[in-house]
Amino acid sequence: MGKMETLCESNSRFDLSLNKIRKWRTLSLKIVFPILIVEDIISGKRPHELMPGEGITAQATIGFILVLTGCSIRFWARGHFEKGRLFTTGPYALVRHPIYVGSFLIVCGALFQLNDWLNWAIVIPLFAISHGAAIAYEERALESRFGEEWRLYRAKVNAFVPSLRNYISKPNFHEWQWKVFLATGEIFTTVMVLILPLIIELLEETVFERSLL
Repeated sequence: MGKMETLCESNSRFDLSLNKIRKWRTLSLKIVFPILIVEDIISGKRPHELMPGEGITAQATIGFILVLTGCSIRFWARGHFEKGRLFTTGPYALVRHPIYVGSFLIVCGALFQLNDWLNWAIVIPLFAISHGAAIAYEERALESRFGEEWRLYRAKVNAFVPSLRNYISKPNFHEWQWKVFLATGEIFTTVMVLILPLIIELLEETVFERSLL
């Protein structure tokens, strides 16, 4: 009995630690990105050009496509984010964590547009740690709540790499719902994410050019 109580207490502390890191995952990126941009301004590393007619670069184009793709995945997933059930429909029939896949693509898109590869060495590990903790916490919580239903789902669907075979062989086309999407508050995230490349471009056009005069 003593060992069981010790194990439960240890698991509880572990879950608490994971949840603390999980709660910081978005805020940490909101803090780090502005710092990195300021550092780029000081060192004169201008973002890649995004506007047509002004020497648009391949890196900026790739970045913008990744942001749009990531935003679209999150948009699709949030319409299936109906509370009170295990999410297994829409993009959740392809991967277990489409929201985080979308977030990763958005982060990579912003990093592509910023003209400093050192940023990757800082942001990607931070993303991996914070979102990895979130995934570990959420999967433990899902197993605790849904039990065998979750374990069967986890056995069939990969965490990040889409499994088209499972999606096609056993389609699960639960209807995407506007009311479900709007209830998540994702609309504000969508707007902010879509204007992120334009904000970086504005910095390139104003702050960077002035600092280099």
